[in-house]
Amino acid sequence: MTDALSSGFSGGKPASKGKRFAAGVIDLVLVPILLGLVIGLLLVAAPDLIRSVVLVVANIAWLIVRDAVYAPGRQMVGLKLVSLTGAKVTPQQAVVRNILLIIPFVLVIGYIVEIISVASKGNRVADAWAKTQVVEK
Repeated sequence: MTDALSSGFSGGKPASKGKRFAAGVIDLVLVPILLGLVIGLLLVAAPDLIRSVVLVVANIAWLIVRDAVYAPGRQMVGLKLVSLTGAKVTPQQAVVRNILLIIPFVLVIGYIVEIISVASKGNRVADAWAKTQVVEK
């Protein structure tokens, strides 16, 4: 992956693996569970298919909102997601960055690949694809 700092971007120090892990637990585990509980309770009387489709769409939307708008986990640990150009992350970059987590059946493999990548290199595989980096605030 191209290092953001060597490509002319100086938006901050790359985030530590520990902070990225903590933010990930909040943003990719706790928030989706809470979101699922709320939606599940609101749609308790809905047919299973409708409830399942709404839950999948809500989780995909959450991944995009998390990267393009607001991520409470990153906020809590003092991190932010930036484009390598220094511009705000676009919804398109958010989709590309989360493609391994959005595609059904690739989801589990995508999470495993991304966890290994962050643990070994400090960046997600999809950060290179989306031209993004998580940095200290």
